[in-house]
Amino acid sequence: MKAYKFCLLFILVMMFFACAKKLEDILPAGKPVDPAQTDTVITTEPTVCIPPDYGDSVLCYKWLDGKDYKVSPVNNPGKGKYISTPEGLVIDGNTGEINVTKSESGLKYKVGFIRDGYQDTCFTTVITSGINYLDGIYVLSDSDTLLNPIYNGNPAYVPICGPNGSLNGCEFDDDEDDDNGNGSADEPPAGFSCNAQNIRVDKRTGVISLKRSVLDGLFGTLNPSNGKKVSATLYYRLDDCSSGALRKIDIEFTYYSKLSDVPQGLINDIQDVLNGILNFVFRSSKDKVANPRPPHIVVVANR
Repeated sequence: MKAYKFCLLFILVMMFFACAKKLEDILPAGKPVDPAQTDTVITTEPTVCIPPDYGDSVLCYKWLDGKDYKVSPVNNPGKGKYISTPEGLVIDGNTGEINVTKSESGLKYKVGFIRDGYQDTCFTTVITSGINYLDGIYVLSDSDTLLNPIYNGNPAYVPICGPNGSLNGCEFDDDEDDDNGNGSADEPPAGFSCNAQNIRVDKRTGVISLKRSVLDGLFGTLNPSNGKKVSATLYYRLDDCSSGALRKIDIEFTYYSKLSDVPQGLINDIQDVLNGILNFVFRSSKDKVANPRPPHIVVVANR
């Protein structure tokens, strides 16, 4: 009798599984089910996120005889808003067109696109070719005396120009002389040479000797007052994808006698800029990275 009941129970169970269908067999794959109402299917439209594509991650400045060089996305992400970080990239918020001529060179940027009707931001990275100098505090008594240029937004200093570099035709601290014989339209204005202002720039490598600059009168005297500032513009040419087009970078120098004289607020500002450049934290349209230009070089005589 027990065996008969067991067999009957087994047959009923098997008939149940043979006839019943699972919810995932009835509903389309990936569609969520309302647990309180299994006959209603709730669908969620997937987010459409297409980042802009500029064809090349490195945007090179081109000399166009006074006309601005601009690049636009080669794809069509749709209608929406374009944003970028850090500051310095001149971009049309509606079309995504980048004015490379007016943008700060030598920096890495994130370009974000927010499609109309959606909240997610799609990102792509672009680099404006050129050099940059990182903000920093340089203590001369610690033999921290050289300011090295970095290339194409790479925070690791790798020599690009000069005997150890991969580029041969670099010229730093270019002056108003017509080097290429095509007139003065692509030459810097007269009197803006850094070396003429006692900023000792190696014209082959772009390395700046801070110690020699101070000794030669960068701040006007060997014993300048704390907080003394000097601003300068460095004009340069690189034998890279820009084909030697003239570019420039503004630099700000500030002097302090001792490390303890440097205001904490200035230290924090420099750290914020470095964190933004080195860590490149930018996850949404609400995030901002501190402006990396002009680079602020704090020269301290003694620890």
